[in-house]
Formats: sequence, C-alpha cells, structure tokens
Amino acid sequence: MKSPTGAVLAALVLMAACKKEDDLGSEEVNTMVDHAHAENLIAPLFPLVRAMVVGPGHWTPDSALFCASVDSLVGDTAMFPANGPVTLHLRFSDGGCTDAAGRGRSGPMVLLFDSLEVDGRARLIAFSTAGLECAGFLFRCGATVEPLGEGRHRIQLDSSAIWRQGAWSRRYRGHLDHELISGGIDGIANDDVYAVAEEMIGQDRYGTSYTATTSTVLEVATGCKWVRGGVLTFVQSDERERTLDYGTGCDARADLTVADTRFGLIIP
Repeated sequence: MKSPTGAVLAALVLMAACKKEDDLGSEEVNTMVDHAHAENLIAPLFPLVRAMVVGPGHWTPDSALFCASVDSLVGDTAMFPANGPVTLHLRFSDGGCTDAAGRGRSGPMVLLFDSLEVDGRARLIAFSTAGLECAGFLFRCGATVEPLGEGRHRIQLDSSAIWRQGAWSRRYRGHLDHELISGGIDGIANDDVYAVAEEMIGQDRYGTSYTATTSTVLEVATGCKWVRGGVLTFVQSDERERTLDYGTGCDARADLTVADTRFGLIIP
C-alpha cells in the first residue's frame, strides 16, 4: 500500500488553476479528503443494517448478501422484546467476501435492539464497531439511533479511523439524518436509497478542526459502494470557502473546491 501522503497526492488531480497569491496545494484539501474517506465507510452502515431486516424469526442475516455472520447473540429472542433487549455480535468476512454493493468489510460490528417497529421488525437503537477494516482503513465508531418519524432516523455517532499502516488518524462526530426515499425494508440487499443530511465536527490527520454541513442532501444507496450525490460545505479557521461535491451517479469521483480552485478526488 502507498504511504498516506502518497495516496492522497495520487488521488488528487488539479482541475482548475484560478489560484490566490499564496498558491493552493494538496494540503488545502486534507480535511475534505479525510472526511470523504470516513463518510464513505460510515454513512452506509445504518442502511446496511436495516437492509438485513434482523428481528423476530430472522436474527441471522444472509451471509451471501451481506458478508456477515453471527458471532454471538445475547438476549431472549423467543420472547423479544418482552424479556428485554437483544444484542447481536456480527463479524464481516475475513476471506475477502464482497457484499451486494461491491464493498468488502472485515471485522466485528455490534447491534442493539430493544423494541419493535410498527411493522414488527426489531428496532435498532445503537450500533458500534471496535475495529472494522474497509478500503484500506481500520475504523471504530459508536452510534445511537433516534426515530424522527415518517421514515427518518437520526444517527448520533463518534468515530475515528486510521490507515492500516497506522500513519494517521482523525475524528468524526455529530449526527446524520437518514430518510428512506426509494426501496423498501424487505430483505432485498441492494435496492434501498436514503437521503442523508449531516452536521459533523471533525479533525483531519494533522489535528486541524473543521465542521461539515450538508448544503445539498447526500444520496446513499445500499447498492452502491460510494456516496452517489450531494454537496457538503466545510468551515475551518482559515475561513477559505470549501465544498465537497459527490456529483451524481455511482462512481468513485468527487470534486473538492477551495476558494476558486477545484480538485478531483478518487475515493477508494
């Protein structure tokens, strides 16, 4: 694997040359690069878990579709939810399994269910990962799930990620509001599409703090390994205007803009 610095430089292509006098370089977009990498791994986790449709009579997800098997299950599934919550310990394949979206994951994930949805499915109230590997990263997160009504859920999370080589890490916390806009929660692994709005606070690999806010809602689909669309606006202490534009369609490309300079980013 390339070094982190080399990976970032290889991924960035200068698209426009309308620069300020202090001359922009790749270091100007580190925050957006780090955020894009983290978001592409974390934003799909809630849609992924919902697509598994685990709950009464179906506590084991289809490993062929989701590349996940059950390590252990804590709680009374036969009498759920009357006898208390159920905790599901999943493990994504260590053998290179690729899920229905074309994304490979490896490592553990814990899901907590405490009640029933109106349609009889188990209600997810929290999930966490202690060290999930994906696309060259090892990341961990803790999240709670709050229903907002009308098919919307707020995911409150705190996370961090690091290259497998351990060269850098960063923080990513705040909330993401998911709204199902296409498909159904029916066990079909790759037909659900969510509109996602977020307000996040983060730190990039160098400890630079920033906020990221949705200016055009993101589109996250269970059938795509990348964020399919939407625009984020970033605020940092240098007050340069920054945006991250995922464009449209299921592809690895995103555009990063700082002041009047645009960079292209290829997301792993």
